[in-house]
Amino acid sequence: MHMETADVAKRVASDTADVLATIPLVSGNEHLADHLFDQLVDLLLESMLVDLRTQLRDGLLTADGYASELDLLAAQCRAVGLLDRS
Repeated sequence: MHMETADVAKRVASDTADVLATIPLVSGNEHLADHLFDQLVDLLLESMLVDLRTQLRDGLLTADGYASELDLLAAQCRAVGLLDRS
């Protein structure tokens, strides 16, 4: 599981860097810029989930603490409409 989590974290970091580098290049295209910002939000959330999983794996969070953090994150996402996207 450790290697898988590390690989996911590296991919997310690389994808995030790519998106951040691309956003200024599409500033004149609202549709593409919106798509990239949506992708950036998804990547940032994925990074948060990977971080929580790493904390669980490393013993920094208990299973109950992990579940509580996931519940809190889901509630925060719902509050700003992130889980309501279609």
